[in-house]
Amino acid sequence: MSNISRKIAKKYRYIFYFNLAVSALSGATFWLLREFAMVEGNFGPESHFLQYPTLQLHGFAAFVMLMALGAIFTSHIPKTWYKGQAKKSGLTMLCFIVFSLLSAYSLYYLVTEDWHVLLGNAHAIVGICLPALLYFHIRTGRKSTRGKKRQPFKNNDKARSSAGKVS
Repeated sequence: MSNISRKIAKKYRYIFYFNLAVSALSGATFWLLREFAMVEGNFGPESHFLQYPTLQLHGFAAFVMLMALGAIFTSHIPKTWYKGQAKKSGLTMLCFIVFSLLSAYSLYYLVTEDWHVLLGNAHAIVGICLPALLYFHIRTGRKSTRGKKRQPFKNNDKARSSAGKVS
C-alpha cells in the first residue's frame, strides 16, 4: 500500500466531480419532474415524457459512481484514515453514500408504494446534499494539511553546509 497516493489524481478527480454533477443534476431533475411536472393524459395524470430518460441517466451515473467509489475505497481511504484529517466529514460522506445506495436499491426493488414517496424524498435530499458535503470534506482536508508541510531543513545555513556549498 505504500505506493498508493493519498491524493486522488487530478484527471480522476475531475471525472468524479463531473459524474457527481451528472448524478446530482439528473436526480434533482427526476425528482422535480416527478413532483411538479405531471401532465394530463387521455386517462388522467401521467408522468412527464422526460422523467424516465432522466432516471436512466441517473442510474447510469450511479453505476459510474460505484466504480469511482471502489477506487476511493482502495486508495484514498486506507492512505488517509490513520492521519485523522477530515475524518468526521469523510465518515459523514460515507454514511450519506451508503444511505443513497441502499435507498436506491430499496426504491427500485424492495419498498411498497406506501414507503416509496418518503424514501424517495429522503434519497433526493441526501443526494442534493452530497456535493456540498464533498466540498466541505475537501476544504477540511486541505485546511488540515496546509500548515503541516515539513521542510527538510529549517535553517538554510545547515542545508548549504550539508550540501558542501558554504564557502
